[in-house]
Amino acid sequence: MKNKDYLTVRQEELMNFLWKVNEPLTANEMAERLAEDGWNNVTLFKTVQSLTTDGYLEVVGLEKTVKTYARKLAPSMSKDDYYASVLIKRGIDSSSIANITAALIGAKDKQAKEKNAEVIAKLEEIIDTLKNDEE
Repeated sequence: MKNKDYLTVRQEELMNFLWKVNEPLTANEMAERLAEDGWNNVTLFKTVQSLTTDGYLEVVGLEKTVKTYARKLAPSMSKDDYYASVLIKRGIDSSSIANITAALIGAKDKQAKEKNAEVIAKLEEIIDTLKNDEE
């Protein structure tokens, strides 16, 4: 996998679509679903090709269409993994997790107590998982 450091805006838009759909698609299926969002076939196929070349998309199967076969493609990494790698490349490491979490949930906002409780519960779940993995 080559994996460029960052996705372009158009690549990121396509990857976000694929992460949301969460199923392998052929380029033609992507084109059909994204046509109403302003994607033309040339742009889509070039974007799919560059994402495949750069290792962000992987072939996970084939689908027969009349006389030919089309590649079924899926993201090679999760959305969380991609954005974590972006943060790491920008100098944000695990020592910043508490501050980033606080910024994301608006912990300084006193009216966010219910949301804070949800985040605390999720963080405790992650901590428990990490502790169990170490044992």
